[in-house]
Amino acid sequence: MKAILLGSTGLVGHFLLTELLNDSDYTEIELYSRRLLGIQSPKVKERLGDLLSDDFWPERLQADAVFVCIGTTKAKTSNTETYHAIDFGIPVKAAELAKKGNVKHFSVVSSLGADAKSKTFYLKTKGEMEEAIRNLNLKQSYFLRPSMIMGPRTEKRLGESIGKLIINGLSFLIPEKYKGVEAADIAKAMWALSKGQKAETIIESKDIKKVADYEA
Repeated sequence: MKAILLGSTGLVGHFLLTELLNDSDYTEIELYSRRLLGIQSPKVKERLGDLLSDDFWPERLQADAVFVCIGTTKAKTSNTETYHAIDFGIPVKAAELAKKGNVKHFSVVSSLGADAKSKTFYLKTKGEMEEAIRNLNLKQSYFLRPSMIMGPRTEKRLGESIGKLIINGLSFLIPEKYKGVEAADIAKAMWALSKGQKAETIIESKDIKKVADYEA
């Protein structure tokens, strides 16, 4: 099997790449990224460039599964047009080309509360992304909607650090649907779903670990 992974340099993408490398069923993994990871594996091929440029993309994506773990933050991308191009444009572009390539499985990291009608820019963008991909009627499409993503990041995010301290310290007071989700569990759920036969599914934050544990 062949996998295409967008966002392998991010937290979820890093863990997902590990799952794919450890899976003997996946014999080819193509990474779409802006910078070289330099993974020493005969399975891995890296396609480098600007994912916001049409020139970067092939005519179609040809693989058994396409995984999209790309997303930005307001701190990284203050310009709303660029933000929308990343969080909406890249996943939808990948889904369109996956459709052309007759890809069986497509999964993307979205967000808890994603809603195309939301008044919050971030949630509205995620909701519009989901809606656009659903309208393509792919064979299998999965939208994972984590709350705060937990895990070891290389860059420091003050807001997230404070949020994690609150979540960890007061987790017993937080409703299940709002609790943080480990990046490793999101990655494992995405990998596990690609091995199944389910149709389009929204995986809410509270169910991600259950999917990862059950499906695997």
